[in-house]
Amino acid sequence: MLHRLWADNLDVRSGLDARLHWFYRDGPHGPGRALVLRARGAVVGCAGVGVRALVHRGAPLRAALFADLAIDRRHRSGLPALTLLRSIQAEVARDFDLGYGFPNRNAIAVYLRAGFVELGRMYRHVRVLRSHRYLGAAPWWRAPAALADRALAAAERLHELRAQRFALDWPARFDARFDRPWQAIHAGDRIACARSAEFLRWRFARDRHRIAAVVCRDTGTLVGYGVLRPADHGLIELVDLVGAGARALDAAIALIVPAARELGFAAIGFRFLGDPRVIRVLRAHGFVRRGEPRSIVVAPGRGPALAALPAAAWYLTDLDEDA
Repeated sequence: MLHRLWADNLDVRSGLDARLHWFYRDGPHGPGRALVLRARGAVVGCAGVGVRALVHRGAPLRAALFADLAIDRRHRSGLPALTLLRSIQAEVARDFDLGYGFPNRNAIAVYLRAGFVELGRMYRHVRVLRSHRYLGAAPWWRAPAALADRALAAAERLHELRAQRFALDWPARFDARFDRPWQAIHAGDRIACARSAEFLRWRFARDRHRIAAVVCRDTGTLVGYGVLRPADHGLIELVDLVGAGARALDAAIALIVPAARELGFAAIGFRFLGDPRVIRVLRAHGFVRRGEPRSIVVAPGRGPALAALPAAAWYLTDLDEDA
């Protein structure tokens, strides 16, 4: 049932069975759930939730991550989607502290109609690394591109000077050291996914990625990290970024940006919604908003006040999505 709906209506790039096992069975925060809607004996739609452990002010939260809403093409009247989404709301209200998700542009209207609340919009913040890719290849652009690149490199060096207490390491896997940055920030006032080393290994097991670990030069202690994933058109994505404090976060960006340029990429992007202090750090490093944002929706659970918290209370990156 799910296989047919997914194959016909969703872009499941890693394979249907792999998706089913990874997201619904093997998640370290608990098994997910898939809901199937029937009409006159035929399967007409499905929706799912994954289980995520979030933390707010040191308190653990059991959250539902909305996923895999699919309606058979012959039944896209709106009613099947509303029925499924209201069933998801009931699941969240009964068994979870809150729910959240990343509906695409075609689905956001039906989520809102079903009673979900738009938390905010997650923007991609982009830092150009090689300007000639964007100024063009014509001969008259070469001199302006060279000047722009020298200015970008000079700005990078200034940020690196402030981060000279730290160094960048490239580990092959998320080892036990990666528990530390999360433990240093989990008692804060943000709602964030619990990023244990075990969770990070599971979350990125199917991704082509590189781990950029930020360590103290004197002690070797890991204080932050970024997860980098190559994308199209010379872009590399920061799919997650964590620092044990503002200084570590600033150092992480200061070291990762020139490293991405040295790897040959033309730009680096980071999608984020939440703590405005993070946005200010990104802007200080030359990141600007680009492209269409993704809407984030929430649904109240057993702790209804949590779903009413503003976007500034969250820490959401690409890590939080279901893909």
